Amino acid sequence: MAQRVAHWFAFEASHFYRLPHLSAEQNLRLFGKAARPHGHNYRVLVTFYALPETPPAYWEQLADAIRQHIDAQLDHRCLNQEHPAFRSQLPTTENLAVYLWHNLRAHLNAPVEQVSVYESETLFSTYAGEQQVGADNIPRPVVALTRVYTFSAAHRLYNPQLSEEQNRALYGKCANPYGHGHDYRLEITVKGVPDPITGMVFSLSDLDAVVETEVLRHLDHKFLNEEVPPFDRIVPTSENIVAFVVERLKPHLQGKARLAAVRLWETPRSCFEWQE
Repeated sequence: MAQRVAHWFAFEASHFYRLPHLSAEQNLRLFGKAARPHGHNYRVLVTFYALPETPPAYWEQLADAIRQHIDAQLDHRCLNQEHPAFRSQLPTTENLAVYLWHNLRAHLNAPVEQVSVYESETLFSTYAGEQQVGADNIPRPVVALTRVYTFSAAHRLYNPQLSEEQNRALYGKCANPYGHGHDYRLEITVKGVPDPITGMVFSLSDLDAVVETEVLRHLDHKFLNEEVPPFDRIVPTSENIVAFVVERLKPHLQGKARLAAVRLWETPRSCFEWQE
């Protein structure tokens, strides 16, 4: 039976988002401060296909080879100016994930299943080899882009159709009549073909605006049971909050980039997820 093995890697690099046919002012309007040279502590998660009989030493040797391969190409580089792959395309996380997926499979014969490139704690992209053929019959990569948001809210887990004793038995201290709160971490994943010019699945500023309007302004710093319909009628469990987020975002994310997943961390130990 096939299994999966995953390894983390890291590199430090700089980049900028700048299109040569646009003026400095136009690039600044399109990409914001990312149009200026800046850098990141990138993290890369590589997941491999694995057979049970593969000896552990193989994975350690492969990890060392990949680490050296990534360092030699990307570490302490300006990606736009020092890597040939990113002279003709912008070094977005989407393009980096696609590049590394193909590069590691081709040059190291590595059994790579998927590659995730983390630009920061709040932005990463994942590529797993999926392609979409356009009207021109050219296959293009389908990439998942994940953006992370946070909000703080209070809630009470209480079903009015049950007695106090039944609610206490079902929800424990979460049924406290005055409620309790969480610092929620919300991961929104959209999936699509990166734009051939910008290298992005979806404009981050547009995604931020949709999530702010449709989700965060309704949930952040609210007592959900009392201030946010439908949680005045249904129990505001994290499962129901995820369903609320999906219902509000899906109509806005059905074009070239579609809503693919919503993951909500209620605490660092518990999360709830919807996938398309």
